[in-house]
Amino acid sequence: MTFPYKGYAGYYLEVDLTKGKIIKKEMEKEWARLYLGGTGIAAKILWDRTGPDTEPLSPENVLVVGTGPLTGVMFSPSGRMMFASKGPLTGVWAESHVGGFLGPEIKYAGFDFIVISGRSPKPVYLFLRDGDAQLLDATDLWGRFVFETDVLIKGLEHEPKMRIITIGPAGENLVKFACTTSDNFRNAGRGGLGAVFGSKNLKAVAFKGSTRPTDGNENKIELIRKDIVQRAKNAKDEGHLLHKHGTSWLVKVASDLDHYPTRNWQSGEFEDADNLGHETLAKKYKRFRRPCYQCPIGCSETLDTSVFEWVEKDRKEIAKPEYETLAMLGGNCGISDSEAVIHANYLCNELGLDTISTGSAIAMTMEAMEKGLVEGSEFDDVEFGNIDKFLELIDKIAYRKDIGDILADGVAQAAEHWKIEDLAMHVKKLPFAAWDPRAKLGLGLSYATAAVGASHLRGWPSTSEIPDKSALKIIDSLIEQQDLKTIKDCLTICHFTHSIKPALGFDDCVDIVSAVWDKEVTTEELTDIARRVWLLKRLFNIREFGDKKPIEFDTLPKRFMKEPLPSGRAKGRTAFIDEEDFINSMQALYAKRGLDEEGYPTKEEMARLGIKS
Repeated sequence: MTFPYKGYAGYYLEVDLTKGKIIKKEMEKEWARLYLGGTGIAAKILWDRTGPDTEPLSPENVLVVGTGPLTGVMFSPSGRMMFASKGPLTGVWAESHVGGFLGPEIKYAGFDFIVISGRSPKPVYLFLRDGDAQLLDATDLWGRFVFETDVLIKGLEHEPKMRIITIGPAGENLVKFACTTSDNFRNAGRGGLGAVFGSKNLKAVAFKGSTRPTDGNENKIELIRKDIVQRAKNAKDEGHLLHKHGTSWLVKVASDLDHYPTRNWQSGEFEDADNLGHETLAKKYKRFRRPCYQCPIGCSETLDTSVFEWVEKDRKEIAKPEYETLAMLGGNCGISDSEAVIHANYLCNELGLDTISTGSAIAMTMEAMEKGLVEGSEFDDVEFGNIDKFLELIDKIAYRKDIGDILADGVAQAAEHWKIEDLAMHVKKLPFAAWDPRAKLGLGLSYATAAVGASHLRGWPSTSEIPDKSALKIIDSLIEQQDLKTIKDCLTICHFTHSIKPALGFDDCVDIVSAVWDKEVTTEELTDIARRVWLLKRLFNIREFGDKKPIEFDTLPKRFMKEPLPSGRAKGRTAFIDEEDFINSMQALYAKRGLDEEGYPTKEEMARLGIKS
């Protein structure tokens, strides 16, 4: 088969775990033309294959493992991939992206997507190699940690260089914010997609490939690649700290800007932030650069394990925590000891837990104890800064022990159980990423309208202003960023391309798609793809909301609307100047997005984008 669009393998897999059946299918060309790849094609598949009666942890739910047209081509960076499903944590659209080397290996194994349904009668793993696929017994792997599973599968297949995505005990125990992990520390963290793996008795997916897809106009791709590499060098030469220290440099930035979640978001600055920042980590620990495939930025790092007594002897390096982890398992839980946060990150990686949701769940429980809102011996010593209890709770969540069983269902669900809803910081049941919306104009609107819930990776207004004025002025900026991030997620390209100089923008994406497809693509065409994908994910959620109006779900927690930041640069600020400004800003975004006043897409916008409800 010759697929009409270049940059694709041209095939995908249908895997029915109930029947143990695997079918190799040709990619539909309209998927590429209308949805591009990655999150776009996944949205189309899930829209067609699931419905409001599909339970997230049922055999009927569908899990999509996907790449984009940039995955694995000779382009920098091109190492990302994505997962999508109806999310067990939120009950709505869930997607999560991960870097490293797994994505290119899927493409080289001969596939663009894997569509998984059903439930295996026993634990299995899926192995793909050069156009072929098989389901193999994983009974002896069930219950094992992530690192051990990775080592054992490589040994079983005699393929030390193969790439593996796996779940840990948290996914097996259906923790609703369990993640999937590749390269032992790269996580598709959000939304509980590891629990979807677990519900299907799918322990892992392994890949080994040797066939590169057709890259399109190789001369143009090479010129773009060289340009991006140079722009990355420009940023590095000018001292951009991401290129030197990874995301840990953001700890100080976030705390200085009043963004840093502290003690369950009661504050936006942490008095001990320096203990968790890049300078302290660089001074105390030996680091190794571990860039993703073809990446000129190389922000990913690991740490030498020789100074950590709690790491097994055969491990030479473990993950250095990313910013989100340093915040959510650090200051948000009142933990200022860097080794404690590194230890917690290690446990989450081995057990298969999303660090953002884990930190949010623990911090909420700590505040509830601090305020006397929960009681019982199981809550003894659950307090901000208590390292031993903090680490113990991570294990209890993964294995659903004691109060860990309640927390394992998610922040919103646990808050409802304990009647502490005002302490649960989430949108659509997804806990907030580690950026306080009370410190950035319009950021709250981005969180409120994101299909996945409170993710910072679905929109980021281009402003450094605090919310001391109406957010109406940033609506166009927010929509532009939502469209850009949507296209990046369709291409499956890293969002840290904002940290090259000049930053990668929408016009770059137009040039990139034109080069990879070897067809002229206009800004209008790519904008329509972004709008189509954004709208389809919203429609997916509307279908799940049932009789409730979408505007009822585009909300923010009371804390961010009613409780001003107590100190710092944004002292006295909430996410919006008042409720009226929030409503007016929402309506302005709705209008520009082709939605009516209740948040439903208009018939005109649906027709324009060719979407049928």
